[in-house]
Amino acid sequence: MPAAAHGPDGATPPFLILPGFPPIINQYYVCRLPEVLQATSFTSYIPGLRPMIDINEIGATAFVIASIRALEPEKPQPLFNDPYAPWFSNDRARTAARQVDAVFPPSTTMVRFRTRYFNRFVERGIVDGARQVVLLGGGFDMRAHHYHDMGVAFFEVDQKAVLEFKRHILADNGLEQPPSLFANYLEEDVAGGLADLGFDLAAPTLMVWEGNTMYLPPASIMPFLNRLAAAIPSFRIAFDYFAVDLQRRDFDSDEDRKRLEGLERAMQASFPTGFPDLTVFEKQAPFEVAESGSFSELAEEYGLGEMVAEYPEDWRETLTLYRYCVLERR
Repeated sequence: MPAAAHGPDGATPPFLILPGFPPIINQYYVCRLPEVLQATSFTSYIPGLRPMIDINEIGATAFVIASIRALEPEKPQPLFNDPYAPWFSNDRARTAARQVDAVFPPSTTMVRFRTRYFNRFVERGIVDGARQVVLLGGGFDMRAHHYHDMGVAFFEVDQKAVLEFKRHILADNGLEQPPSLFANYLEEDVAGGLADLGFDLAAPTLMVWEGNTMYLPPASIMPFLNRLAAAIPSFRIAFDYFAVDLQRRDFDSDEDRKRLEGLERAMQASFPTGFPDLTVFEKQAPFEVAESGSFSELAEEYGLGEMVAEYPEDWRETLTLYRYCVLERR
């Protein structure tokens, strides 16, 4: 994520401390995910790390999402296999993920469906000739290692605290972090920074922008995309989003408003940005919409149509509002 999102009360985002991980830093923190999680603390540091990683900059959501992925093999019909996800999880985080799933199952269904979808985006893009993949604000995304043998270069862009933490986890497990740009991508020269790391501005590129747009300031998104488009002539960027006008809180129905506000409460986060009309990307930036749809529509393809059909109507409609989009640079 480019910058910390804020909770509905304007406070800073929830943080989760995970005893059992490699030690991080001497401080106390409080977990402010839904009430299913409890306050906790721990004390320690990463020897030799200068400057120390501030775990306060890594939101609890990143750990819980990794735990949802780590628990995928337990599902009756697994949608993917992420053998690296347990590295960013432990018993406490997995318990939190199970509890969030019990309180509001669509929240974990969203993560499962989007993980499968973005995996497919990368796989198909590589087959179609992409030579580079950029993970934008990907947190603990390990696709650079999932697809390391497919002959493409991976790059990552995220906050320094996230990528430094990840680098140490990988080093402890004998792996190297791919070339990484420490940056708030909404404010930095991403293309220039990537080029300094060996990124080829002219090569066909995929960008994975997973789990970001709904947290971003609306006014920052188009300038960011236009800067990318001005510097990189050939790329596709895939992202997930809510198909409602969250900027003005202009919903088609009061029911839609209640659904999204319920999701915000469940996730202890505020979603300031949504896109009810994707043509905005074609009108305000040099892109065309190459692919779009609702994650709920993928349930049948993934063999989980019956599971989603058994959800209460509000849950099904929440999934309908959660969508994916692929933009292609014109």
